[in-house]
Amino acid sequence: MKLLIALATVLSISATSAEWTCDDCTAVVNSIAAYLTSEESIAKQVDILLAEVCPVSPAPEECVDGLPAFWNRVAMVLWPGYYSAEEDWMCAPLCMAKAVRDITCEECFQGLQAGVDQLLLEETIQAIVGALSGDAFCGMEEDAERCAQVIETLIPQALPALTANPDEGAG
Repeated sequence: MKLLIALATVLSISATSAEWTCDDCTAVVNSIAAYLTSEESIAKQVDILLAEVCPVSPAPEECVDGLPAFWNRVAMVLWPGYYSAEEDWMCAPLCMAKAVRDITCEECFQGLQAGVDQLLLEETIQAIVGALSGDAFCGMEEDAERCAQVIETLIPQALPALTANPDEGAG
């Protein structure tokens, strides 16, 4: 909920002109990434994952013990990677066109929801698994092979659990 309030504030400032610019889009996307990587948000994400993912894990005790520190590292790569204003799925089309367009509050919230819906697409989940399993994340972990195995199981369970709890997780 705090994320939506913060975004509403940013949007109300820019909505006075009812024109949506690259700077407005970038500010919103950067705000989402900053919130999702904040200590408060990561703690909430961990609580959700401990409640939703660990109980169905093949090794629930190991999950409970290892997930908090592991998710903290994952979140710091995942969220800024997905909520990146420069990416084609975020602000790049608007920014490259150097366009200004009218946008309503409803359209903005629909855009935010579309970002969450896209995050849950199988193709997106697999791309995230692939990216995190590679050199940018697991390649930096002590046991890269084990990390990749955990990522392959965790991400497809974690993203739906987090987005199903929008006031607390990533939705």
